[in-house]
Amino acid sequence: IQRACVRCILDSVISALQLNSARKFTFVEIAFFSMWWSDQSNDMKESVRELVNNGQLSFANGGWCMHDEATTHYMGMIDQTTLGHQFLKQEFDYVPSVGWQLDPFGHSATQASLLTSEAGFNALYFGRIDYQDRE
Repeated sequence: IQRACVRCILDSVISALQLNSARKFTFVEIAFFSMWWSDQSNDMKESVRELVNNGQLSFANGGWCMHDEATTHYMGMIDQTTLGHQFLKQEFDYVPSVGWQLDPFGHSATQASLLTSEAGFNALYFGRIDYQDRE
């Protein structure tokens, strides 16, 4: 049985990035990252900032969480995206340029208009698409 946790993932990823400058990692949900971040020493935070600055650690989407698109009110989508982006800007002076919706149940006009180009994204990728949308 494997014990997996966000803390374990981030601890191992940060260590691996520090050992090999050719490695890269992209993280998505800022709520989980911020919980890990709040437990880190100032030295570790500075090391992570260096990884972000040199492009080894990046953030896609940058929302507090990955919201569902099919039934979520647009204000909730905007608020949680803003919260995540504020964290990234404050801690790293980082603005995500790529949106990523791995597993939403449906897609909305809000995501396509307000939370892609209007949020400064150059691209939006998603992992689940209805067969009717593919046609």
